[in-house]
Amino acid sequence: MSGGHMVTMINQMLLHGDESRFLAVLEEICAHMRAQPGFLSLRLHRSPDHPERWAMLADWSDAAAHRAAASAPGIRPAFARLRAEAHTAPQVYAPVPTPGAPAGDPLV
Repeated sequence: MSGGHMVTMINQMLLHGDESRFLAVLEEICAHMRAQPGFLSLRLHRSPDHPERWAMLADWSDAAAHRAAASAPGIRPAFARLRAEAHTAPQVYAPVPTPGAPAGDPLV
């Protein structure tokens, strides 16, 4: 999938290390991503039932913008530090029409 359409990167993370180091490196990664061309928004979620489970959702103008931001040489050490604290499973998704959504639904 290449540029042109908004995408959402969803990174499911399972914390196995130190939470304070995990949060510190997430802060660094989020600051980097927010400063990149094509960045739209970022949300961080934590499971109330399983506090070791986290999810990061970041919206991008297109897949190419996300790819460029995630492959910048300066961010790679932060990704390595993140993986030292948590198992990560990032994946980029493109929106699709929601079955049964009313006409005019912004996600259709």
